Amino acid sequence: MLVQSNIRSIAIFIAIFSMSAILSSCQKKISDMVAEKVIEQSTGKKVDIKSGGQNITIESEGKKIEFQGNSGVWPADMPADVPKFSYGKIKAVTRAQMPEGQSWTVVCESVPGNIVKDYEGKLKSSGFKTVSTILTSDNTEGGSVSGTKEKLNVTIITGNGTASLSVVKGH
Repeated sequence: MLVQSNIRSIAIFIAIFSMSAILSSCQKKISDMVAEKVIEQSTGKKVDIKSGGQNITIESEGKKIEFQGNSGVWPADMPADVPKFSYGKIKAVTRAQMPEGQSWTVVCESVPGNIVKDYEGKLKSSGFKTVSTILTSDNTEGGSVSGTKEKLNVTIITGNGTASLSVVKGH
């Protein structure tokens, strides 16, 4: 009798564990489906969302956007003319592909406050025409620099230990 009770308890535990594993794996797909429906209803366009871990991909009518959280890695597909931004730690990367061109956004943290002039020099060395704005305070320096070279546009905005680098490549 005690053996049957233990076997029954083990079987119930296994069934509950299996169901919770199935439901948790479905939960991710359900959240993707809900997000798809919300976007489709607001835009009127068919959307496909795929997510896994800290990565999300959204595709719709020839357009694709990828969000990569905590990647820590410079995008391998970044145009070679764009100087690597090596100040601080890469927190997230976003890529977008559209019929008009491609874009990348690299968000960094732990960025020192005086890199605008240095990165502007790297852009100029790579053949970019640049415009910069530098903001200084008692504690730090921040600002922005924009560069253009043929069909490439690069903009970096820094301040308070963070930086956002945006690259747009037109066709």
